[in-house]
Amino acid sequence: MTDIHDRVVAVIAATRFPFPDQADWPADYQTFTNAPARQQAVQADGVTYYPDIVILDGQQRVTEIGEVEVDLDPAHATRWSALARLCAQSSTGARSFFVYMPEGLAARTRELLEADGISFAGIRSYAITDDGHVIVTPTVTPGDAKDHR
Repeated sequence: MTDIHDRVVAVIAATRFPFPDQADWPADYQTFTNAPARQQAVQADGVTYYPDIVILDGQQRVTEIGEVEVDLDPAHATRWSALARLCAQSSTGARSFFVYMPEGLAARTRELLEADGISFAGIRSYAITDDGHVIVTPTVTPGDAKDHR
């Protein structure tokens, strides 16, 4: 599962942070991944976390975080809550926190996020095709509408 997880993280970071055609991505934003090797820690509630994808602005402030999961475990909510609070707010007021789940888990992921009062900008489903391509499908986007792709 680690190989699948790391492959999905790499593809998402390269194709969604920013999107290839995204003209409004700030020039000083930097995208870091913590899979397979740790590159960028964040601190929340006195705990050091290594989210899968971390976006920092030119002042080294967290602006966005993406978490790629391979399963849905209610224990994820504690980490998600801490990480979401670090993220900037989108134009809708939602925190720029994105969760990527295997196909079929989006509805249950939303229930978990909402039950715990976690602000998020998007839930995305992913699948890996037989030829190894990673397909990402936006499911829920309470953040900026431009991100629903």
